[in-house]
Amino acid sequence: MTNYNISIKDNKEIVFNKDPDTLEIDGCGTLEICTKFKGKKLKGWYKEQVFASFKVGYGTFYTEMDRINFDFKGQTIEMLFIIEGSFDVSISEKIFNNHFSANEHNIFYYTDITGYIEIPSGTTSIIRINLDLSFFNQFLPEESKFEDFRKQIKKNNTGKLKIENCIITPKIQLLINEMLNSKRKGFFRKIHINAVVLELLLLQLDQFNKSKQKGPLVYEEEKIIEVKNYIGKNFTQPMTLQFLSKKFGTNEFALKKGFKTLYSITVFGYIAHLKMNKARDLLIEKRLPVGEVSEIVGYKNPQHFSTAFKKKFGMTPSKFVSFN
Repeated sequence: MTNYNISIKDNKEIVFNKDPDTLEIDGCGTLEICTKFKGKKLKGWYKEQVFASFKVGYGTFYTEMDRINFDFKGQTIEMLFIIEGSFDVSISEKIFNNHFSANEHNIFYYTDITGYIEIPSGTTSIIRINLDLSFFNQFLPEESKFEDFRKQIKKNNTGKLKIENCIITPKIQLLINEMLNSKRKGFFRKIHINAVVLELLLLQLDQFNKSKQKGPLVYEEEKIIEVKNYIGKNFTQPMTLQFLSKKFGTNEFALKKGFKTLYSITVFGYIAHLKMNKARDLLIEKRLPVGEVSEIVGYKNPQHFSTAFKKKFGMTPSKFVSFN
């Protein structure tokens, strides 16, 4: 296993134990840094755009099981989104360990911590939006559900907003795509990115506010989390509520209701969400034929696939390809 080391202070750019490949400053003073990795066990890239009150970081890593050590000084609020793959975050002194799977998100408060990120073999894509604390505090709701997180911040205790990660909804996914693919320039781009970041924060806080207030996990919730993790790894395979409830020792009603309560999306809504995101990536990145993509993501009938794709993205797969 190869170790990579990074240093971070507040919301300034990440300092890797290698020089960045590009560093640019636009007319509005926005700093953009890109670092590429070309090691034997870690390949990929990571970009950061540093604005006045926040920074946006995103990248894709191709690994054979690797570890990135980090040393963070200062304090920040981090909106973390896992688009593809999975990893584990371990923080020193056992404050908490956190496992992330594809299509999950959460909000963290960090202050003066060290630890490491362990990335398993495969492809991992992440998005990190780090907010200045004073900026975030303007928008933290007064509702009682947010009181624990507010106390963590006041006491300078590293923590997270929600015990269990939330699922990235289609609305969140579309906003992320809009932010990363903004065509605007100069001050108009700056305004656009600020607006999208605020809307993403709104959707995260709103999803948490509507979810069940959670204390320690109860037995049924543990099963539902297992179901969600299973779906994340097997969503291209046929599955029913009956199959899932039997496999994980629960009943269909408890699974159906519990999944929606815990993740603010239905079981089949989540499966469709994963299938469509996978299909989109195959169409854009791999340039595979529509019929082949349909089969890969688990549709026997290409017409049914085309209908589902249009429902999510507003256009047929073939039209989507022509626009990209």
